[in-house]
Amino acid sequence: MQPESETGVSPVHSEYIQNVLRSKVSLDPTFGVYQDDADGSFKIGRSNFKYNDKHVFVDGRKCKATQGQWELFAKAKPDKNAVTIQDRQAYKQILLQSDVHTVIYSPTSKIKANKGLKYTRFISQLFADKNEVPWESVQ
Repeated sequence: MQPESETGVSPVHSEYIQNVLRSKVSLDPTFGVYQDDADGSFKIGRSNFKYNDKHVFVDGRKCKATQGQWELFAKAKPDKNAVTIQDRQAYKQILLQSDVHTVIYSPTSKIKANKGLKYTRFISQLFADKNEVPWESVQ
């Protein structure tokens, strides 16, 4: 179990990571953080995922860890009231970094569209602008 922070309150990630560890599978097997069977490290898509009390690191890129971010990282049905616009913007950058939202985690693959709540409520909206194609090179 993760230690409590200096304030005596458990870090926001504790509940989410403990659930992933307890179940040994991702709470969101399509778009979420999971524990690699080979070495026990955490991953999101093809990327390494690390965390501390205040930040998450995806392949070394730092992002502020908020409850909304953890909802998106760990749950198939994130609480929309906990997720801010800033959380959504940061999550989009993490999707682009990890390619977790694409088939075979490839930046040139199609988005893994489905009828799940996380896809319909969050991911599809992040990539709704048809003119914006940030995960492909424009040639």
